[in-house]
Amino acid sequence: ASDNRALRMALQTREQHIKRDKATSNICTAQVLLAVMAGMYAVYHGPKGLKFIANKVHNSASTLASTLSKMGLEQVNSSYFDTLQVKANASKVKEVAEANEVNFFYEDDNTVLISINETTSISDLNEIVKIFAEAENKKAIEITELADTNNIDNDLNRTSDFLTLDVFNSYHSETELMRYIKKLERKDLALNHSMISLGSCTMKLNAASEMLPLSQTNWGSIHPFAPIDQTEGYQKVLKALEDQLTEITGFAATSLQPNSGAQGEYAGLMVIKAYHESRGDHHRNICLIPSSAHGTNPASAVMAGMKVVVTKADDNGNIDVEDLREKAELHAENLSALMVTYPSTHG
Repeated sequence: ASDNRALRMALQTREQHIKRDKATSNICTAQVLLAVMAGMYAVYHGPKGLKFIANKVHNSASTLASTLSKMGLEQVNSSYFDTLQVKANASKVKEVAEANEVNFFYEDDNTVLISINETTSISDLNEIVKIFAEAENKKAIEITELADTNNIDNDLNRTSDFLTLDVFNSYHSETELMRYIKKLERKDLALNHSMISLGSCTMKLNAASEMLPLSQTNWGSIHPFAPIDQTEGYQKVLKALEDQLTEITGFAATSLQPNSGAQGEYAGLMVIKAYHESRGDHHRNICLIPSSAHGTNPASAVMAGMKVVVTKADDNGNIDVEDLREKAELHAENLSALMVTYPSTHG
């Protein structure tokens, strides 16, 4: 404020940035996000909430199994939590189910698998019963309540306590959870109240308003194993994006998989490795990586079976072209790839 020089010290706790090519994984934000979501799910529900949910799921599966058995259908699994294996005419069941906009898994011509989750309602169970009744020419039995039964082997039932820490027994309302998350956020460096000097990571973060459409059920609730003929809209959107990226980059093609940036690095390196091996160049295992590169770069290269050679960068994170040329010539016989992050991760 008074034209004085100010210094800021930030603690870097990310393994790949600290250990670089000695990191034990190349896990990145896209994967950690899933772990954070699972952790906050446990914080919100706690041990009692998780038991309640699990019991509802299992009781729903048990009630459906009992009802189908009463209708004369065989449910094969003797011990189960949420998945039933029903003997029936799979093709006929599929025809009726899809006509009612329901998907099951068809293991073979005579086996239908059904998985129950916490969103399955009694109305959903009755719809499943009606589908099997129509397909197998049976009389449907209406389910009015869930049976409180246990079809899990006794030696699999947990007897020890779990989630005993205070954090899993304190924040069980939406307001409490949001305040807890906000308190955690304030302990860290975040883009909503500071700058983070990681260019490639920062540029791909989206505003909340841009994320809203992704949380809408007509877009975000598709099952990952939905039949391909039921996902034409998704295919059209994703294909258009692939084509646009291909045109922008000038590449021959673009893949939107995998979804994690670090896994994308790994996939690209494995393609390069396979290319060299297809030409008999099994010895090509040197990967040149600038010192300013994101920590997952060397971690991914090591995971792909390559040896990392670091090239110099200037104070602005730019590649030292002369050093790059020297090391490329030095390792010419065994050179496999050059990893360059664009925009630069340096900031």
